[in-house]
Amino acid sequence: MRKLKFVSVSLLLLTLLVPSAFAEPSSIPMDPNVSPAAITKNQATLSSDPSQEVCRYEPLSSGDRIKSCVGPWVWKTLNKKVEKYDSLPLTDQYKLISVAKGQKQKLAQPFTQSKKITSIEPNVTSAFELASIYSILTGKNSDTITETYDTSKEYDGPDPSSPYNTREYYTAVGYDEYKLDITLTYFWFKSYQYFVPILGVWVDRAVEHNQFYDAGLTHNLTIQLPKIVTYSVDVNR
Repeated sequence: MRKLKFVSVSLLLLTLLVPSAFAEPSSIPMDPNVSPAAITKNQATLSSDPSQEVCRYEPLSSGDRIKSCVGPWVWKTLNKKVEKYDSLPLTDQYKLISVAKGQKQKLAQPFTQSKKITSIEPNVTSAFELASIYSILTGKNSDTITETYDTSKEYDGPDPSSPYNTREYYTAVGYDEYKLDITLTYFWFKSYQYFVPILGVWVDRAVEHNQFYDAGLTHNLTIQLPKIVTYSVDVNR
């Protein structure tokens, strides 16, 4: 019985170490995008969904295969800086509340102020590039800067000694001018794989390439980035 177990274990180890000897090429599952040749670094092209990788599998006469993948594509930041603060006049001004001297008051209902990023020079039309720009500038895949004023915050009126009897609070949209330099990069992966029948999986025998590459496209952009500002004015009413 022990001898039988030893033989079984030996066969299992042999299968793992020398997989091509136990698998006929015709019986090995192959992905539908089998190609006569692997994708080279110079053949990298944007797919319909640049955020996803596209892979090819080139069968070899030994029963092994070459796996090659391109993607995801990424717009990488080379430089981001504020060129000018308060670069444009305030827009979208809205009075939030008026508070009498010596008083405190809360908003009767919430108010949301928002503004889309619309000023990008030179003009960018690619949805993929725009999404990357928004993510770089705002930290999220959104073209809108938003701030909500809730009903929990208290707003103070002028001090009792003030010559003014009312303080008015406003929200508005301001702008800062940004310089943004981005370059297009892509990930390229290439490996030699063998099939392990007992596990039903392909395993990398050797990885030849596994890194991001410069696609040779750089854009230097000027952007008026909206920001939500809040200010107050003391007046006599």
